[in-house]
Amino acid sequence: MEKKLQITIVIGTLNRPSVVMSLIGQLVEESKKIRLEVIVVDQSTPDNYKELTKKFPKQINFKLTHFDKPNTVKYLNYGWTHSKAPIVLFLDDDVTLTDDTIKAHIGAYKNSSINGVAGRVINDEEKISQNSNVGNINWFGAIFNKNFSYSKKIYVDFPYGCNMSFGKEVLKDLNGFDEKLSPPIYAFNEIDLGYRINKRWKNSILFSPKALVYHHQYKRGGTRNDFNPEDIFYGNQFNYGYFLGKNFNWFENIICFIRRLPYQLIKEPKAILSILKGLICAKRFKGFKVSKFKSLEPSNLITFQPSNLQSITAVIPAKNEENNIERCIQSVLWCDKVLVISTGTD
Repeated sequence: MEKKLQITIVIGTLNRPSVVMSLIGQLVEESKKIRLEVIVVDQSTPDNYKELTKKFPKQINFKLTHFDKPNTVKYLNYGWTHSKAPIVLFLDDDVTLTDDTIKAHIGAYKNSSINGVAGRVINDEEKISQNSNVGNINWFGAIFNKNFSYSKKIYVDFPYGCNMSFGKEVLKDLNGFDEKLSPPIYAFNEIDLGYRINKRWKNSILFSPKALVYHHQYKRGGTRNDFNPEDIFYGNQFNYGYFLGKNFNWFENIICFIRRLPYQLIKEPKAILSILKGLICAKRFKGFKVSKFKSLEPSNLITFQPSNLQSITAVIPAKNEENNIERCIQSVLWCDKVLVISTGTD
């Protein structure tokens, strides 16, 4: 009888085939000791993808797919939805494992209260943190503490995206990563997911020092893939506002803004407008109410009633259940009193 897989490892890579092959080489060796599968989502140019296909392992448990357009949250969601194991580990392509990394991720789930593991991360040339405020959110999102090089176990609010694992059923329950986050690097995806997990299951994300990776943060490829720095900055700020608007109420938002305002005015005043845009976008999206759900062939007809607009109708693919409507809606655009919804079918 074939033994069940213990863990699925999902890796996204972008225009650095030699870098990701170094990690894959480690995983080939790990696969001799641990029942695992590897899903690599390549988002590179055709030439870089072709180079990777030539080097990629032929083992049946190593799978390679290609996205024409880079999208972090889409590849993360592709990975867990196609995984066959009960635990899904997400790794950046530019990390180096230790002998204990994967075993520590798997071992943490022996405690049934654990829904996620934040692995320890030591970035190149980083000083080891002695600060026990690891991966936490303060003042309703005004302050984020990372300190993922810390060396002791602790419960956290969110993981470091380059080394994080979750139970597949938890990802399924929460509809995975939020695909409404803004490009080009889709920042705050792991913070948003971590917050949602802890909101439902308090103290269920464990920071595990033994689940260590060394993160090399190469200057080219990945999130440093020649994206316009200004686009990255404003996209990140929009996502910050979106995270605040989505996960906290207005009263909590006001407290957050009061706490953060001095920093924002002194350090990043140009970010304020993008933060507010993201926050308003999230609040408007939360204002949708499903008032009607009727089966049609081949589609389902959904009627929404936004709080500040007349009711509008959206056509959603029939395969999606009512509680998955949010995942279908990829973008919402406001133009005066006209609401246009773009829907996805994948």
